[in-house]
Amino acid sequence: MAVKLRSLVNVKIVVVEDLADIRRLITRFLSDQGAQIFAAKNAFEGLRLVREIQPDVVLSDLKMPGRSGFELLADIQDFGRSLGRTIPVIAMTAYRYKQAETAAAGFRMHLEKPFTPDQLLATIDRALHQ
Repeated sequence: MAVKLRSLVNVKIVVVEDLADIRRLITRFLSDQGAQIFAAKNAFEGLRLVREIQPDVVLSDLKMPGRSGFELLADIQDFGRSLGRTIPVIAMTAYRYKQAETAAAGFRMHLEKPFTPDQLLATIDRALHQ
């Protein structure tokens, strides 16, 4: 039996991904689902967007030039504390980080690349409603 996922209409999502093609694909797909997408090519841009937008969820690559997804997560956690709320962050990685490693760091969910559109939607749904 298929799980019914909640709508992404008007859900604000920041996507932080250094690879332009992947960033564009995720952005286009989630926009088509009704989400409001804000894309960043690195952790610095991602943090700026998080502060400006105060999104419902963040999708972050882990291995990026300049600043890692782990460092971005720590910054987002600090910012969330200043707001008095938690901003869920989903780790996206092609490297063999274990889910236990990303969970211990504070990521709400973990997606291994390549992932399917259904996996992406289900992971976002769980991150938003966990």
